[in-house]
Amino acid sequence: MKFQYIEKPVGKIFSRRDFLKAGGVMTAVVAMTGYAITDIIKRRKSYIAMRQEGLYKDDKRCQNLKLTSSHQNPSCAKSYEDLKTEPMGEIAEKLLHTNAYFDRKNLILQGANHA
Repeated sequence: MKFQYIEKPVGKIFSRRDFLKAGGVMTAVVAMTGYAITDIIKRRKSYIAMRQEGLYKDDKRCQNLKLTSSHQNPSCAKSYEDLKTEPMGEIAEKLLHTNAYFDRKNLILQGANHA
């Protein structure tokens, strides 16, 4: 008996060649998207690291000046003095502190210019 190879039909819409082309394009799209997402995450992490480094530098500088709390900062003290209140005072609590978190993602700002 002689061996005979008969190729099975893959489908009515795609030939094998078309299937490989579509698969290659889809693979390329997934790879490029993954690269873009990875790049965004890397940049975000570098911004976070730079921000942390800046905050640590500010903390060191404040500690060297013996400023361990924000209300000891001369500019904050001037604000308290201008408002005629003291840290944790009633007016300071109303004006300078937040007591609740408001989700503002869905807030529509009319007339706002974010340029």
